[in-house]
Amino acid sequence: MQAHTVERVESWDSRPFSGGFRELQELADREFSGAVVADDAWLFMLNGRVIGVFEGAVEAFGDASGTVYEAPHPSLALLFSMQERGGETQAKYYTNDTPLSEAADTLEDANFTGYIELSENVLSGDYYVVYYGGRSMSAAFVGASEELITGDEAFERADDEVGVYEVKKSPVNVTEIPEPDGGSAAAAGGSSADTKSDAASGATAAAGASASTPDDSADDEASDAQSESEPEPEPAEPDEPADETPSESTATPERAAASGQSEPADARDDTAEESESSNERAETAAASADADEDPQPRKRAAESEETMDAEAAAQAAGEEGVFDQEEEWRNARSVPTLDPEKSESTDGGATRKQSAAASKRAKQRKQTSKSTSSKQQSQSSSSSKGKSGKPRSTVEKLKRAVKQRDAKLEEASERIDDLESERSELRERVETLEAERDELQARAEDLEAKLEAAGGADAASETDLTPEAALSGTNLFVRYDSKGKPTLDDLGPDTDPSAVNQNLRIDHHTQFDAAEATVDGEAYESFLESTAAYRFVSWAVRELPFEVRDAGHTNGIADLYEALPDVDRAELDGTVAVDTEEGSTSRTFDVVLRDRMGDPLVVAELNAEREPVTGEEMGALVDDATAVREGADELSAAMYVTASFFEPAALETASEETGGGGFLSRSDKESFVNVGRKSGYHLCLVEDRNDAFHLTVPEL
Repeated sequence: MQAHTVERVESWDSRPFSGGFRELQELADREFSGAVVADDAWLFMLNGRVIGVFEGAVEAFGDASGTVYEAPHPSLALLFSMQERGGETQAKYYTNDTPLSEAADTLEDANFTGYIELSENVLSGDYYVVYYGGRSMSAAFVGASEELITGDEAFERADDEVGVYEVKKSPVNVTEIPEPDGGSAAAAGGSSADTKSDAASGATAAAGASASTPDDSADDEASDAQSESEPEPEPAEPDEPADETPSESTATPERAAASGQSEPADARDDTAEESESSNERAETAAASADADEDPQPRKRAAESEETMDAEAAAQAAGEEGVFDQEEEWRNARSVPTLDPEKSESTDGGATRKQSAAASKRAKQRKQTSKSTSSKQQSQSSSSSKGKSGKPRSTVEKLKRAVKQRDAKLEEASERIDDLESERSELRERVETLEAERDELQARAEDLEAKLEAAGGADAASETDLTPEAALSGTNLFVRYDSKGKPTLDDLGPDTDPSAVNQNLRIDHHTQFDAAEATVDGEAYESFLESTAAYRFVSWAVRELPFEVRDAGHTNGIADLYEALPDVDRAELDGTVAVDTEEGSTSRTFDVVLRDRMGDPLVVAELNAEREPVTGEEMGALVDDATAVREGADELSAAMYVTASFFEPAALETASEETGGGGFLSRSDKESFVNVGRKSGYHLCLVEDRNDAFHLTVPEL
């Protein structure tokens, strides 16, 4: 078992397990979902059905003790069973190219069985959508604590994330629970003296129990014979098969024989064994004598018995299609009990009626099977073994075990490669974060020194903050009430600004308790909305895109116009750290607009003072923005916002850095600072007057 799966399962609610097959039947009756562990063997159940057994076989649970773990949500039992079995990757998608909801609809229409895993390039957690025949359930493990979220909330969060998700196809094999009474019908066949055919039937069934499966039973052969002669009707998919227990719907002679095989060999009486062997030898001799005396009547009798068996099996299989439905459930492509309310309301009565009819027919089929000749049973027992003398099922199990081992080795090798690649990426990320940490620590120490020098240490309490501390601890997020309504993603000539702004909102997240905090005695909420930083962010996403569009400058400042719809959050007093050819570097700005992946799109400096912006200040902004642009291709613009005005020296510096826009300039981009060949950013000058912002360079 995967170590992570074991750790998660062992965190579920648990209780001791010691009841063997009977307790498993009780779990099935109450539609249990979870895992049962006994003697290192693992068994997963979904709504009362055994969907996976690992590190052992179901027989290991007959007389072992262990633990029952109840899943907090049915999706986890199905997901962990699929992950342990391993799956085949069908496709990988990037959410921005193929949204998760679009893939989910396609998989549901295709009756898909498997799961979606969204974890690559996702920092918030791991997200899963698990499918069984097109029906889906969702689960997510969020944050460092791996908080479990399920249902619609898990899917909505996954659909709102950005990253790479993988579609894996994984089979589901339903395993029947053996009878708790040990199959007394088969055991009695070796000691009962009812009739010669009963004794031969019991001995043959006991000898072939280890090689027989429900799919190899005489009942299925009879059903196959009927299906060849009659068109198979379209089976109705049952929504609630949990009411039909294995003992009621699949009580075949082979199951009884398999249960009898589970009895210890040393528990049998020596006299019974000798009697059983003597009966077999006597019966074989009698059969040979009958065949020598009159072979034709013997042949006709066998054919007559076979005909009776086929007719009885065909009659049982034709009544209400119970056995066809059981076979259909085993091969079903959908989980029947994902919607219990629907199942109970639509198919509950029919299922109970079918279960009762199935029990009656199972008894008829059992009586019919006793009439088969000892010669046929002897041939069936002999054919169940291979040339080596071992049961065929044992050879097949060994082959499957080898294939499973090879598949696990291949999966482990691929996992190792992925982990090594992930480790390299994490190392690079750690180095970047360490550099950013050092920069922030130095800035914090500088702010603390300034605070002490100003004598304001007593004022900066847990609830009353300075304006600088309040802004540096705040992040703004651009969100929509509904993605089905107009958004900036649909920005174009016909987009209605009022419709977008009614749907758009700006949320904030703080590193302190915003409800209790004050800033210089003013409530934090009112302080934030009055700041130049907050008003600038609101203007940049609500008004600027439409001003550029309506003024006909979508081509002149195309980089900025195309970047604004991608703004996901705004970092106030934010630091941008990048890697360039000369090494790592970082710069701090009053506002940094970032996309969902955290890449910087726009940087801005704010001047809320009465003093004008000087040429040196303009040059410093250009130097910092250029340094960031060399390591961040996503940067589209750098803006200087002032509540005063720009000195002539500042305007001259801006003109020189953007090439002046003279007739010698071959660039069609307005106010553009070239950093490399065909790469750079727009330098924009903004005036904050009368509670409104105006873009003056480039002039709209």
